[in-house]
Amino acid sequence: MATSLQFIKSASATSVGLLQITNCFSADYDVYQVVIDSDNSSNADLYTRVINDSGTVISTGSKYDFANLEMNSNTSFSDYRNTGANQFEGIGFTSLYGSSAVATFFNPHNSSSYTFATSQTASYYNSGQFRGGKSIGVYKNADTITGLEIRDNSTDFTYIKISVYGVK
Repeated sequence: MATSLQFIKSASATSVGLLQITNCFSADYDVYQVVIDSDNSSNADLYTRVINDSGTVISTGSKYDFANLEMNSNTSFSDYRNTGANQFEGIGFTSLYGSSAVATFFNPHNSSSYTFATSQTASYYNSGQFRGGKSIGVYKNADTITGLEIRDNSTDFTYIKISVYGVK
């Protein structure tokens, strides 16, 4: 079955600690692909929170579950998981040398369903070192989700761009 991506919107910024992209999820699609390109002055995980149809960033409660696999070229692989968190951790990475992540969100606008996410990420972690990652997550509340907030907990992004596509 062939699929196609339909561009919805993008947002970018420099020298910021977070970037929100709003009104990007609607009833038009059940599946969305989100591409995140970023760099900053440290190697860190990206932290992601959903934004509901009232424009509220969901940052309280214990509504996020996630699991990540980090695949480093210079050391052993590691995994990290958490239930009942206040954000997705590790949907992507960011690094001094640049990184990209492709995340897929399922049913974010459907108020009768949880919002599920998967992602893959790659970054040039250090001189001659690379990091890959895979993540899964679920936002455990049946809300109408219309956007995302992407944050870096350690420092400001030098650059970040988020592009959202509907999957047909």
